[in-house]
Amino acid sequence: MIPLCVPEIRGNEWKYVKDCIDTNWVSSVGSYVNLFEEKFSKFVKSECAVVTMNGTAALHLALLTLGIGEGDEVIVPSLTFISPVNTIRYVGATPVFADVCRDTFVLDADKIEDLITEKTRAIMP
Repeated sequence: MIPLCVPEIRGNEWKYVKDCIDTNWVSSVGSYVNLFEEKFSKFVKSECAVVTMNGTAALHLALLTLGIGEGDEVIVPSLTFISPVNTIRYVGATPVFADVCRDTFVLDADKIEDLITEKTRAIMP
Protein backbone atom coordinates (compact mmCIF):
# COMPACT_ATOMS: atom_id res chain seq x y z
CA MET A 1 0.00 0.00 0.00
CA ILE A 2 1.17 3.51 -0.78
CA PRO A 3 0.09 5.78 2.07
CA LEU A 4 -1.80 8.86 0.93
CA CYS A 5 -1.30 10.74 4.16
CA VAL A 6 0.90 9.62 7.03
CA PRO A 7 -0.39 10.92 10.38
CA GLU A 8 2.00 13.09 12.32
CA ILE A 9 1.06 13.01 15.99
CA ARG A 10 3.16 14.90 18.48
CA GLY A 11 2.66 17.33 21.30
CA ASN A 12 -0.75 17.26 22.97
CA GLU A 13 -2.68 15.41 20.24
CA TRP A 14 -2.82 12.07 22.12
CA LYS A 15 -4.00 13.86 25.26
CA TYR A 16 -6.78 15.61 23.33
CA VAL A 17 -7.89 12.44 21.55
CA LYS A 18 -7.96 10.56 24.85
CA ASP A 19 -9.99 13.37 26.42
CA CYS A 20 -12.54 13.17 23.59
CA ILE A 21 -12.87 9.41 23.99
CA ASP A 22 -13.03 9.56 27.79
CA THR A 23 -15.78 12.19 27.71
CA ASN A 24 -17.71 10.59 24.80
CA TRP A 25 -17.35 13.74 22.68
CA VAL A 26 -16.10 12.07 19.50
CA SER A 27 -18.45 13.83 17.13
CA SER A 28 -19.15 17.10 15.40
CA VAL A 29 -19.94 18.88 18.67
CA GLY A 30 -18.16 19.38 21.96
CA SER A 31 -15.65 21.63 23.64
CA TYR A 32 -12.87 21.04 21.12
CA VAL A 33 -15.13 21.91 18.20
CA ASN A 34 -16.19 25.12 19.90
CA LEU A 35 -12.59 25.95 20.76
CA PHE A 36 -11.47 25.32 17.18
CA GLU A 37 -14.23 27.54 15.76
CA GLU A 38 -13.30 30.31 18.18
CA LYS A 39 -9.55 30.14 17.49
CA PHE A 40 -9.99 29.74 13.74
CA SER A 41 -12.31 32.74 13.48
CA LYS A 42 -9.72 34.85 15.28
CA PHE A 43 -6.96 33.50 13.04
CA VAL A 44 -8.83 34.49 9.86
CA LYS A 45 -10.12 37.70 11.45
CA SER A 46 -13.78 36.74 11.07
CA GLU A 47 -16.67 37.20 13.47
CA CYS A 48 -17.39 33.47 13.40
CA ALA A 49 -16.42 30.14 11.89
CA VAL A 50 -18.50 27.02 11.30
CA VAL A 51 -17.08 23.51 11.49
CA THR A 52 -18.52 21.01 9.03
CA MET A 53 -18.40 17.24 9.10
CA ASN A 54 -16.28 16.97 5.94
CA GLY A 55 -14.90 18.84 2.96
CA THR A 56 -17.93 18.13 0.79
CA ALA A 57 -20.24 19.75 3.33
CA ALA A 58 -17.85 22.71 3.58
CA LEU A 59 -17.83 23.22 -0.20
CA HIS A 60 -21.62 22.93 -0.33
CA LEU A 61 -21.99 25.51 2.44
CA ALA A 62 -19.55 27.84 0.67
CA LEU A 63 -21.52 27.67 -2.59
CA LEU A 64 -24.80 28.30 -0.77
CA THR A 65 -23.26 31.22 1.13
CA LEU A 66 -22.12 32.75 -2.16
CA GLY A 67 -25.61 32.37 -3.60
CA ILE A 68 -24.43 30.11 -6.41
CA GLY A 69 -27.20 28.10 -8.04
CA GLU A 70 -29.19 27.35 -11.18
CA GLY A 71 -27.71 28.95 -14.30
CA ASP A 72 -24.35 29.73 -12.70
CA GLU A 73 -21.01 28.26 -13.72
CA VAL A 74 -18.09 27.31 -11.49
CA ILE A 75 -14.64 26.62 -12.93
CA VAL A 76 -12.90 23.53 -11.50
CA PRO A 77 -9.72 21.65 -12.40
CA SER A 78 -10.12 18.77 -14.83
CA LEU A 79 -8.05 16.69 -12.40
CA THR A 80 -9.96 16.82 -9.13
CA PHE A 81 -11.78 14.76 -6.54
CA ILE A 82 -15.47 14.20 -7.30
CA SER A 83 -16.61 16.25 -4.30
CA PRO A 84 -16.22 19.74 -5.83
CA VAL A 85 -18.14 18.70 -8.95
CA ASN A 86 -20.88 17.03 -6.89
CA THR A 87 -21.38 20.14 -4.76
CA ILE A 88 -21.58 22.35 -7.84
CA ARG A 89 -24.26 20.11 -9.35
CA TYR A 90 -26.03 19.80 -5.99
CA VAL A 91 -26.73 23.56 -5.93
CA GLY A 92 -27.87 23.45 -9.56
CA ALA A 93 -24.82 25.13 -11.09
CA THR A 94 -22.70 23.84 -13.97
CA PRO A 95 -19.07 22.77 -13.55
CA VAL A 96 -16.68 24.08 -16.21
CA PHE A 97 -13.50 22.04 -16.41
CA ALA A 98 -10.15 23.78 -16.81
CA ASP A 99 -6.86 22.14 -17.69
CA VAL A 100 -4.27 21.63 -15.01
CA CYS A 101 -0.62 22.54 -15.20
CA ARG A 102 1.47 19.56 -16.27
CA ASP A 103 4.14 20.24 -13.63
CA THR A 104 1.97 21.02 -10.61
CA PHE A 105 -1.37 19.34 -11.37
CA VAL A 106 -3.23 22.50 -10.23
CA LEU A 107 -5.34 24.84 -12.35
CA ASP A 108 -3.38 26.31 -15.22
CA ALA A 109 -3.88 30.06 -14.76
CA ASP A 110 -3.19 30.65 -18.45
CA LYS A 111 -6.18 28.48 -19.43
CA ILE A 112 -8.77 29.96 -17.05
CA GLU A 113 -9.36 33.35 -18.67
CA ASP A 114 -10.86 31.85 -21.84
CA LEU A 115 -13.38 29.89 -19.73
CA ILE A 116 -14.75 32.87 -17.80
CA THR A 117 -18.19 33.94 -19.02
CA GLU A 118 -20.96 36.17 -17.71
CA LYS A 119 -22.31 33.05 -15.94
CA THR A 120 -19.05 32.36 -14.07
CA ARG A 121 -19.58 32.90 -10.36
CA ALA A 122 -16.55 31.15 -8.84
CA ILE A 123 -13.31 29.31 -9.46
CA MET A 124 -12.54 26.29 -7.26
CA PRO A 125 -8.79 25.70 -7.47
